[in-house]
Amino acid sequence: MNLNDLIAKLQPLGITGREAEVYIALLKNSALTAGEISKITSVSLNKIYEVLQNLVKKKMCTENYLNGVKLFRCIEPKIAFQNIFSVYQDDINRKKALFKEEIEQNLLSLYSQEKNAKNPLDYIEVVSDRGQASDRFLTLQANAKSEILFFSKPPYVNSKSLSGNIGELENVCKNKVIVKSIYECSPTESMDYKENLLNIIEHFERIGEEARIIEALPVKLVIIDESISIFSLIDNVTFNPQLTTMIVHHPVFSLSQKTLFEVYWNKSISIEEYKREHFNILKNAVSQN
Repeated sequence: MNLNDLIAKLQPLGITGREAEVYIALLKNSALTAGEISKITSVSLNKIYEVLQNLVKKKMCTENYLNGVKLFRCIEPKIAFQNIFSVYQDDINRKKALFKEEIEQNLLSLYSQEKNAKNPLDYIEVVSDRGQASDRFLTLQANAKSEILFFSKPPYVNSKSLSGNIGELENVCKNKVIVKSIYECSPTESMDYKENLLNIIEHFERIGEEARIIEALPVKLVIIDESISIFSLIDNVTFNPQLTTMIVHHPVFSLSQKTLFEVYWNKSISIEEYKREHFNILKNAVSQN
């Protein structure tokens, strides 16, 4: 592992990049002055004392005088990190005790006030980050018990595109969950796009999904077990539009969305019907050329 990778791996443990670099330099040498450490690292002399004092506090190095010169030595890694984790645990225990003794009851009393009725917003999650939205959706999908209904239209939340969900959906279908999807495919899409979409849909059908196609859908939507609705909207207010995902945990709302799904399901056509239309269009285009 190179030096930069090692420094990067130490940072999630609560060690800054400068601290990691200085500690590694000390590992390679028996004892060094602050000036010597500054010369062999990227840490400037006016910052090196602050970094070294942080390492001393974290019990990762020691400071001693020899002939009037302050020298710094590293503590053996196994012991150093036992020290760090002990410091972290002491800090956590202190914060827990502070919470229990002085804060918890005050917060609970505030929370309990006027809580006879739930706030409608308690049912709603709003997620703007695409990666987080994808992870949240996959978790909800994996926990489905009976039914998942999809309005599937671009742009897709999953960065791997539509086909990125095949493995996860296969596991859902194996658990005998009913999966139905309506796919949007505009007539203006290219032939290559349509053929790629058909290939993906046919793969989904082979693992147990029921699928249909329609020219346009009103919104990206997933309904899980008639109780959870997930829909995504493009934020057109900002100069850099992004996808905002809303997750509503409410059976009444989900049932209304399921009614909408059934309307569009009845308006859409099967994959076989679409293929016949698609290849007729393709055949006509070839013959005209």
